[in-house]
Amino acid sequence: MAQIPMTADVAAVIGTYGERIQNRSLLLDKFVFHKSWPVAYEESGKTVKWDEATRWSFMRIANQSQALLLEQASNQEQTSRRRDTAPDKAQRQRAQADIARRLSNVQWADQEIEELRARHTRRFLDLIKSALPARHIVVVGQLESRLAINLSDSLIQNAGICLDRLFGLPYIPGSAVKGVCRHAALSELKSAGTDDQKRELLRQFQSVFGTSSVDFVSGKKSGELVQYARYLDDSEQQIVKGCVDFLAAYPVNAAKITVDLTTVHYPAYYSSGRQEDLSREKPIVNPFPVVEQGARFAFCLVANRLAADPEATLSVARRGLECALTQSGLGAKTSGGYGWFSLPPDGLQQLEEDERREQMALEREAQEKQAREEAAKRRQEELEAEAARTAQRRADEERRKNMTPDELADETVAGWNDDAFLARVRNFNKKKGAPGDAEKRAMVRALREQRGALWAQCKEMAARGGEMAKSVDAIRALCKSMNLGKMP
Repeated sequence: MAQIPMTADVAAVIGTYGERIQNRSLLLDKFVFHKSWPVAYEESGKTVKWDEATRWSFMRIANQSQALLLEQASNQEQTSRRRDTAPDKAQRQRAQADIARRLSNVQWADQEIEELRARHTRRFLDLIKSALPARHIVVVGQLESRLAINLSDSLIQNAGICLDRLFGLPYIPGSAVKGVCRHAALSELKSAGTDDQKRELLRQFQSVFGTSSVDFVSGKKSGELVQYARYLDDSEQQIVKGCVDFLAAYPVNAAKITVDLTTVHYPAYYSSGRQEDLSREKPIVNPFPVVEQGARFAFCLVANRLAADPEATLSVARRGLECALTQSGLGAKTSGGYGWFSLPPDGLQQLEEDERREQMALEREAQEKQAREEAAKRRQEELEAEAARTAQRRADEERRKNMTPDELADETVAGWNDDAFLARVRNFNKKKGAPGDAEKRAMVRALREQRGALWAQCKEMAARGGEMAKSVDAIRALCKSMNLGKMP
């Protein structure tokens, strides 16, 4: 049975088929099926090859991977049950169906990762804008066809794709961006009519991309500028450092990965070379991963410190970039319609709008968090205050248990304000509503000591007669009976 080469401790963490891996880049770079692992031999002595399982290894990084691989498993099962299928072949197909089902056990939480990737891209561009306001440009390109990028750079032949190592999402390397821009600039140079135009375009080409003496020497992989050497004054002018840095282009929206197909292999015809074999041929379908149409990428170019006129240099670079994206295409298979972009007029505006919306969301989240923290703080303070009041109330209750009736009355009377005290003085001698005996004694003590000013007021009111006069006389009599002497 085919398997992914890994140690037992790694398998315990990620699963024997890597089904617990949540990063496409890690899955595609490190954990793919090898068509001949482990080494096994058929009865004829030939090495067993699991070509299907190898192809399925990269098919499972697609967004619709589960559906694709389960369909492959179903097809293998159906073929194995056909009457004309040999037993050994049927057994092999059932084994491959089991592999397909196991490989389908991957899940991609794309929405959260895509939103995070887009936020990182916008944040990076915002930092560039802040640090280099006059030395950068940003062009937003929207895929109008599928994109095959880094197709040949993979453990599986012609089945690679450029994935960010952290997010596992597609991106376009800066080297690829520079390459297509340089190609577009060379095409413009070659199409120039007059010598003056060629001289100016050559100068612009050197200022953006830089050149070396190799570019002006005829050779198989060099010498693209041989015919333009005569527009330079001397050979020293052939060596120029480029003034523009081409940064990697990252998606600013959902960049979906899907599986495309190519059918270019005709083994019988390739073996015999006879045209008639083409009519009996059964082409081998080769799947490969691509970025789905509709993805938007932000292309950022930065003028480095060598640029004497950053604005003019970036203008030339922008012209080459826009031409490359809309007329030449980017990545592999451009002649087949892959890698073509449009330049949406609202591209930068949409980026800024997304940035503003994100900033508002962050501010709203911060305000809500602050409000929650303040509410929690108030609630905690209320709980602490309530706990303190409860503790104080229990302490007071415990303390009052050991107090005499007169001590309790003194404490009660001390809590009255002047108006409440005067009201009780008026009722001092009444049968209904009068204070209790202990409270009366406490009132006498208070009027002799702490409430002297209030006692003077009571005497003034008593001078006019009425109930207050009776109350004052009763207070004096009670004071004498308490052996406190005369009232002041």
